[in-house]
Amino acid sequence: MLFLGLQKGKKEFRISKNRFIRINENIRFSPLLVIDEEGNKLGEISNAEAISLAKEKGLDLVEINSTSRPPVCKIMDFGRYKYELAKKDKENKAKQKETGLKEIRLTANIGDHDIEYKAKQARELFDKGFKIKVSMRLRGRENAFVGNAINVFDRFSQASGLIYESRPGKLGNMLNAMVKGIREESNESEKED
Repeated sequence: MLFLGLQKGKKEFRISKNRFIRINENIRFSPLLVIDEEGNKLGEISNAEAISLAKEKGLDLVEINSTSRPPVCKIMDFGRYKYELAKKDKENKAKQKETGLKEIRLTANIGDHDIEYKAKQARELFDKGFKIKVSMRLRGRENAFVGNAINVFDRFSQASGLIYESRPGKLGNMLNAMVKGIREESNESEKED
């Protein structure tokens, strides 16, 4: 979130987590490379002269680039500048696509109906754009029968019509697999219906 405001004890405006903007008397450097409100370069001017020029026009002197020497400052309406920055930040957030990770948990002794139900859920989530992680925790003697657990993963894959990025991998007592995409024969059968 874009925070534009004067912090207590600070003499600059925060526009992001680690970026600040100085305005008017808070600009410490002199001379400054000044640009007017139309975008014309006025050249290198002393700090006091640039501030008085901005005050005459009823605008603010805003530090645009503090890292260059001399620092670049522009004469502009600071309130409008803050509004435009907030608007750009809001547009950028709207453009970001949030793809979350959803996990489907299976058990080694899961029934056929339960697999069908979880497969339907996984397919709906995948169609909405979520990444799907299929996992299974093996308890006690189930660790000795990893082959049965792999068969459950295969049955889930057949029921959902989804394929894995790689074979389910065992890490400790957990089996995990990430869903890669939709099976080809699953696509063809949906088109025929």
